[in-house]
Amino acid sequence: MQIEAIGREFDCRIYSFRPLRAVYIAETNRGPMIVKEAYKDPDKLLYIHGLKEYLYENGFSNLDRYLMARNGLPFVIQDNRIFVMESFIHGRECCFTNPFDRENAVKALARLHMCGKGYEPTTGASARNNIGKWDKSHQKKINYLLEIKNKAIAKRKKDFYDKMYLRDVDFMIHMAWRAYDTLMDSNYKEVCKKAENDRTICHHDYTYHNIIISNANTVNVIDFDYSCHELPIYDLAAFVMKVMKRFYFDIDIALKIINDYDSIIPLSRNDLMMMLSIFEFPQRFWRMTERYYEDKTNWDEARFKQKYGDVDLVREHIMAFTEKFRKYI
Repeated sequence: MQIEAIGREFDCRIYSFRPLRAVYIAETNRGPMIVKEAYKDPDKLLYIHGLKEYLYENGFSNLDRYLMARNGLPFVIQDNRIFVMESFIHGRECCFTNPFDRENAVKALARLHMCGKGYEPTTGASARNNIGKWDKSHQKKINYLLEIKNKAIAKRKKDFYDKMYLRDVDFMIHMAWRAYDTLMDSNYKEVCKKAENDRTICHHDYTYHNIIISNANTVNVIDFDYSCHELPIYDLAAFVMKVMKRFYFDIDIALKIINDYDSIIPLSRNDLMMMLSIFEFPQRFWRMTERYYEDKTNWDEARFKQKYGDVDLVREHIMAFTEKFRKYI
């Protein structure tokens, strides 16, 4: 990869650069920039670029916009690889154990949802639309858990994961069906029809390392790689669940987060029911199962056992947490 050559395509003179995780931080005549390979097709990049620009034009300006290249596109191609450049945002990662960070971050999320409403991708951009897919996704994942259960039972010699899986799978399938029933009680189909009409969007990876807090406590949002049209409540529920893991599913902290969001965008009972469905569904258990049985990761046995601790934490606390939340609704 010729970083200097990539910079020239974006009208940037690169003086120096250093690696940071999966990207490069470059010092340029236009200030510090991020240079990274985009493992996405051009139509997906055009969707992401269009959404960022739409947010910016609607007043949500604290985000990592792409630079435009000389070719008139937000990316360049070098050696059959696609690269983007974007401004480097100074600051620290959001701390979920800090109540001020949590409040500022969730209010920023509400503003992001508000400013992104109505986004229509331009010609040539992909249609990244997840609205209306939760019910079928729930059913597909439940069927997968049942399929793996039968395979694990049939194995004559069960390994460490088979044993952990069979210990927990019946409870997790029960929770998955419970989540499905909750979703069906939320008027989900009608909510999705309205969301399609409103063209609502999600960041879809709103977590601590994508929320950058400046020295002035301004919230900046980065990495829109998974953004799509979706029910905004998905982002909020996912944010709550990420925080809950750090506080053993403290319902009071969860309700504070939800109320902070509600102060910007009022939430309906249907919204809360859909959130409950996300809380109830054993997403982490399903993903761990898929990673193990489909060889989707190179984790060794020790790593899987360590990660399975998150599943144990959820199993230990989720019933009490969801019951308290159901009473709140």
